[in-house]
Amino acid sequence: MKIIQLEYFVAVVKYNSFTKAANFLHISQPSLTATIKKMEADLGYDLFIRTTKEIKITEKGIQFYNYAQGLIHHYHQTIEKMYDLNTSHAPKIKLSILESSNQWISQVISIHRKQFTDQTYLVSEVHDQSKTIDQLLNFENHIGLTNEIINHEAIKSIPLYKESYVLITPKNAFPDIKAIEIEDLPLILPTKGSQVRKHLDDYFNRMNIRPNVIMEVDRFEAAANFVHKGLGYAVIPQVYFQSFNTRNLDVIHIKPNLGRTIYINYLQKRKHSERVLSLINQCINYWDITQ
Repeated sequence: MKIIQLEYFVAVVKYNSFTKAANFLHISQPSLTATIKKMEADLGYDLFIRTTKEIKITEKGIQFYNYAQGLIHHYHQTIEKMYDLNTSHAPKIKLSILESSNQWISQVISIHRKQFTDQTYLVSEVHDQSKTIDQLLNFENHIGLTNEIINHEAIKSIPLYKESYVLITPKNAFPDIKAIEIEDLPLILPTKGSQVRKHLDDYFNRMNIRPNVIMEVDRFEAAANFVHKGLGYAVIPQVYFQSFNTRNLDVIHIKPNLGRTIYINYLQKRKHSERVLSLINQCINYWDITQ
């Protein structure tokens, strides 16, 4: 069975129509119908139940659809990697970062690219530590930033810097106050499930605080926007306060203090290029110099 057949099948499921799928794929409807029928004959079971008015995917069709999506995704990932190798002697450096690290990592990459002018990069935000680990172990990324140490024998986890969580407020909301207790304040926090929210919930439990959470958001950028609108006060990592999104906002330290450590991680058994190792070292040196 060919990848193109799987893509045809996935398109029919997506549009729930042979006509719409054929238009999307730029092929004739009879050709698409014939392809699906041949797939069903090869597999030995029906993928769809057809009537004159509609089509419905079968239970086996649903299972096949889940497998097909994974195969298609893996195929295109593989093609992209092979294309990188074929078109350049310097494959993309792929790294996962945290939203709060955007500002400084852009400075490091800018310096790195002045040294390696033909280098390209693929940068993605990943806030699930288990996903970062999987990406490193599966050779999907060269570098991963996390806000907790990775305890895995195959992964080198190096502390970069420590930072406090801080409260951002509209200008002059708390004039002359350098540190504040946040128990009774209307708070804008990250959504549950994120590592930052876990840190905050652990802190609230330790301090026996019942936070007044008025809003939960996926990104610090969104939290800053809502603070700008006067909807509450957001708890963010201190380094994120350097970002453009926090202009015209005040920052106040939280008491008692709450902090975290940021780590840079890479796979030890992987034969990293000089360029990847250089980027890792530049990340480490950036914080050695600035701290």
